[in-house]
Amino acid sequence: MPEYVVISNLGVEREKTTPHRNDHLDYLSKLKKMGNLRIAGKFSDGSGGIYILEAESYDQAIDLAEADPYHSLGLREYTIKEWERKL
Repeated sequence: MPEYVVISNLGVEREKTTPHRNDHLDYLSKLKKMGNLRIAGKFSDGSGGIYILEAESYDQAIDLAEADPYHSLGLREYTIKEWERKL
C-alpha cells in the first residue's frame, strides 16, 4: 500500500491548538488502530509535526489528513507527499 508523508505546520498561534491537542492525539491513535498510521511525531520547536500514512490512494490520504482536528479546524496547514521508502 502506498505511503504518504503528512507535514503539518502551525497556521495559528500555538496556544490556540492546546484545547484540541487530545482530539488530535486521539485521532492519530484511531488511525494507528485502523492500520493507516505508520509513525508520527512533533517538531522539537513546537511548529507542527509529521506523520506517515498508509492509504489506498492520494485522495484517501487527503481525506485522512483533512479529518485530523488540527486540520479540519484550520489550526494547522498540511502538505502531503507520496513517499517511496527504500529501507
